[in-house]
Amino acid sequence: MTITEVRRATGQDLETIQKIARETIDKSYRSFLGDEAVDWYINSGESDKELASYLDRCDVLTLDNEIAAFTIYFDDLIHLMMVDVKLHRSGLGSTLLAHSGAQLFSRGHQVIRLETFQGNTQAINFYKKNHWLVVKEEKDEAFGFVRVFFEKRA
Repeated sequence: MTITEVRRATGQDLETIQKIARETIDKSYRSFLGDEAVDWYINSGESDKELASYLDRCDVLTLDNEIAAFTIYFDDLIHLMMVDVKLHRSGLGSTLLAHSGAQLFSRGHQVIRLETFQGNTQAINFYKKNHWLVVKEEKDEAFGFVRVFFEKRA
C-alpha cells in the first residue's frame, strides 16, 4: 500500500468520492445521527449533491493510483474529510488532515478550524490525537445535534 499522491480532485473522481462518502456515512454516522437521518441523507441524493458542489475545493489521496480518501477545505475551514471505510485506522486520515492543515496555513491563516458532532467520538478522539483543540460546543437548534468546534494554530 503506497500513497501515490494527494492531488486536486477532477470531475472523473466525483463518482468514487461520492461512493466513499456514502459508505462512510452509512457505517460511521448511524450511532450519532440515527438510522432515519442517515438513510434520508444518502437516499435523497443530498450527500452526492453536496460533494458535487464542493468538487473544486476537494483533494483526493490515492493509494496505488486508486482514490482512498478525500478532503474538502476552503477559507480557514476543513469542511469534510473521509477515508474509505476499509482503510480506517491506517494512518491515511492523519496524513490527509496534515495535508489539509498545511494547505490552509500556507494561505496565511494563523488559526484553522473544523467541526464534528458531539456523538462522533471516533472523530473527536482522532482530532484530539492530531493536536486539535476543542474551543466550543453548541447545540444546532435546526437539527437538534450538538456540534463540537476545533481549532489549530500555526
